[in-house]
Amino acid sequence: MSKHSKEATDSKLGMDAVISRRDFVNNVLVGSGAGLLAIAAPDLSAVQGKKPSSTMTGFAGLGENWTGPGGIGDYANSNGNTAEVVNAAHAVRDGQFRELPTDIIDTGEIYDVVAVGGGFAGLSAAFTTLTEFDGKKNCLVLDNHPIFGGEAKQNEFEVDGYHLTAPQGSNGFVWPPGPAAKAGFFHRYWHEIGLPSELEWKTEAENLDKNLKFPKDHFTSMGAEAANATTGFFYHDPNKGKGEWALDVHASGFENAPISDQLKADLREVYSQEPLDFDMPENWPQWLDSMTLKEFLTQKMGLLPEVCDYIKGTVSTSGGGLSPDVISAYSAVQYFAPPASRIYASARKQFQMKMNNEEFTLVSFPGGNSGIARYFVKKMIPDSIEGGTSLSEVLGNKLNWDSLDRKGQPVRIRGRSMVYYVAHDGAHKDAEYVNIVYTDTQTGNSYLVKARGVVMASGGWVNKHIVGDLPRSFRDAYKEFYHAPILTANVAVRNWKYMEKVGVSGAQWFGGFGWFTNLRAPLKLGKQTMPLNPDKPTVLTFYVHFNKDNIPLKSQAILARNELFSTPYRDFELQIRQQLTDMFGDYGFDAKKDIAGIVLNRWGHAYIVPQPGYYFGSDGNPAPRQVIRKGYGRISFGHSELTGEQLWSNAVSEGEKATRQLFKKL
Repeated sequence: MSKHSKEATDSKLGMDAVISRRDFVNNVLVGSGAGLLAIAAPDLSAVQGKKPSSTMTGFAGLGENWTGPGGIGDYANSNGNTAEVVNAAHAVRDGQFRELPTDIIDTGEIYDVVAVGGGFAGLSAAFTTLTEFDGKKNCLVLDNHPIFGGEAKQNEFEVDGYHLTAPQGSNGFVWPPGPAAKAGFFHRYWHEIGLPSELEWKTEAENLDKNLKFPKDHFTSMGAEAANATTGFFYHDPNKGKGEWALDVHASGFENAPISDQLKADLREVYSQEPLDFDMPENWPQWLDSMTLKEFLTQKMGLLPEVCDYIKGTVSTSGGGLSPDVISAYSAVQYFAPPASRIYASARKQFQMKMNNEEFTLVSFPGGNSGIARYFVKKMIPDSIEGGTSLSEVLGNKLNWDSLDRKGQPVRIRGRSMVYYVAHDGAHKDAEYVNIVYTDTQTGNSYLVKARGVVMASGGWVNKHIVGDLPRSFRDAYKEFYHAPILTANVAVRNWKYMEKVGVSGAQWFGGFGWFTNLRAPLKLGKQTMPLNPDKPTVLTFYVHFNKDNIPLKSQAILARNELFSTPYRDFELQIRQQLTDMFGDYGFDAKKDIAGIVLNRWGHAYIVPQPGYYFGSDGNPAPRQVIRKGYGRISFGHSELTGEQLWSNAVSEGEKATRQLFKKL
């Protein structure tokens, strides 16, 4: 393509449109939580001043144009792994802290519990400490990002007078509470932090000419409950230079899809609700965990390998992380991805398995699970969010930043604090304290705090590098932890009339950027309720995987992460504009006029990738996650990867368990 042709194409797609390209990230360094960490943990003797000074000289590398705009509101400085996050991680990787500096500032602070990581596990650790001891023991939460929440953050836009909110990562909770609790997808802290027991969504759109269904979340309509949305399949034909829509694909049994009859039949098999055609062994969970999902589909169910092309988006972005050819077949059951319904139906029939017959489903807040994180903080620090405790106030009011790390309160949350060293003050069997060293990423100064107990609530890819006295068995176990990246792209659009014209509320496609997006029924929040009207703005959320099919797990994870981090913001933006134009251009979509803003949230280690044996172990050896769960000395480990199923409730449960391990030592 000539330079002139490229410029014309870019202009048509709106690459020269007057939208804000300002990078909302402050010109400060926000830590290394994304963690491309690849160095050995420093020696404890450095804390005692026996090593030469190695003070921070600053981070360099990726620039603001890589991060792109961050939106507005409390989360504008923290859209996923920003350039500052990745640059700081590279500084650690490249040896900036290989030797601890001699000029570490001893704060003199001693906490009962320090939680490393401010996601759900870290917030749960703080809440558990607070409530168990009635505020008489204290907890410090150290987080590398500017704001708490881990991946439970949100993006906010202001478009044509409407305030729009969308999830950055963690998104979705099982509802309602009663059935969810019976099914094991809930945590009692929901009630204890003040979240409501009743919620209502706006499921009927205004000014709609067609009968469209709108799910209450992003994930269920990807596969497990595809019927709860009006999803169309878009097939791009490179030979024709255009694509075609197939509507009501699930309802028609894939009969109207432009694929072979055998593949149609196999897809009906994988999406069926009926029991399998064969008996599973009595230890069916362990049996499933002994093979990959692709092996189960092709060798046990006898389906075409092409079936994987239809479900790989669901299994990877719902929680499996990578393609069906490397993840455990049991992970599909964990995330209700196809063919989970058939497996559960077989288990019920074959083993008289007790199942919860009450109906429950996945739903979401406008900004995903950021709302749950905000309730945790509001409960622990009442003036942390302006106003009262109603849902609209906690989700929508501004954060009082000065309240988070206030001296004297039982829970303190310290952001922009990159922990890079954790170890017992002496032999772990006899030590009374744990030393924690972190750097203030704004000033570059390093600080030392002490704790009677530490909860490593950060991801395993970080823990294995920063825990200085980590036992060999733990290091070996962490070698079996693999992580996959996810890009969450939130695209604010001025209307969605083109989707109504096609006759879809959601779309799945094959090839190009991403693979799925959909409209959600907005949660009712009074005046803050987002519109559901084809003539008004909304946000299209893309959960994008980077599967590299038929490549070994370790290599696939590395290649996937490299693609996420090596692609500039502008390239992703162009792909998004092109994809929407390909699908909806013939139906009135104009990228230049209709796109109001794009925010990218890059998560380098979004999901644990549960390979065969991850859940129950293999070759007679325990599952690596069970080794980590034991903890040692005054250090315990509580992060959602240890469940293999990264739900908010599981992360909270792991944080609580890890904290309770420490209680006898406090």
